[in-house]
Amino acid sequence: MKISVLALEDVFDTGLSAVLDTLETANELAGECSRYDVRCVGVRAKVCTHQGFEVRLAAKAHRAPDLVVVPALACKQPETIVAALARADVADAVKLLARWRAGGARIAAACTGTFVLGRAGLLDGHRATTSWWLGPTFRREFPSVELDHEQMVIADRGALTAGAALAHVDLALTVIRERSPNLADLVARHLLVEDRASQAPFIAPGHIAHDDDLVKRFETWTRRHIAESFDLARAARAVGASERTLQRRIRMVLGKSPIAFVQDLRLERAAHLLRTTRDNVDNVARSVGYEDGATLRVLIRRKLRTSARNLRRTG
Repeated sequence: MKISVLALEDVFDTGLSAVLDTLETANELAGECSRYDVRCVGVRAKVCTHQGFEVRLAAKAHRAPDLVVVPALACKQPETIVAALARADVADAVKLLARWRAGGARIAAACTGTFVLGRAGLLDGHRATTSWWLGPTFRREFPSVELDHEQMVIADRGALTAGAALAHVDLALTVIRERSPNLADLVARHLLVEDRASQAPFIAPGHIAHDDDLVKRFETWTRRHIAESFDLARAARAVGASERTLQRRIRMVLGKSPIAFVQDLRLERAAHLLRTTRDNVDNVARSVGYEDGATLRVLIRRKLRTSARNLRRTG
């Protein structure tokens, strides 16, 4: 299997290394069977990583590889990744990816590398994931993509996308698992990587909300009234918007309904209280707006089932 790892200027060092090291580990453990022919290529002869290391790259092949992987650009904020998409080398990479995809190559990316695939139009109409805190920016830039920022890896019709930072390892393991689940398990054991189906445990709901002023006001108001029954009309009045506007904006920014976001905030707070206090489940449930612990338990189990179901869809 021929894999081209497409490195761009200011590439995220850990992302590039994680993909290369995971695939190399697979080759060493596989012996002569099921080996991966991996090349680090670029649209320039060399790139400088974010940490200042110079990487000389193989010339890009005219013939499409079996798979091309785009590691993350070292952009951690919405404005920096959007600015990076306007760079000349990214524009050249977009053209190359489109040509390789037309030639039959599968495409893959992790973290902010998914934005490069999005700019190339290669994720339109697909399910995809990205770095959880960049979900609102991704939705705004690529509205034709069905984004699920809670998933760690999503495979959909020839496109593989993965979440933030160390999800590069999960992406590489997914590639290996498609050919040999046993080898992927062995590589994961060597690298001490646990099964991580979802980014959900790492997500800070309030951090995502800060991408939009109205959603931020809604999040702040909700936290102040988290122990009370939720009323959309009351919330809309409190943040100075109509119910319809509030619903539309939260859907656009977060990809979910207001009540679903409220549940995220309640579950986040409940999890914190269960970890840091001696309150029982019933008391914690009432402190975050639920009548009893049974409701809280149901919502937690539902969240876990949803993550498991999405993992099966991905697999």
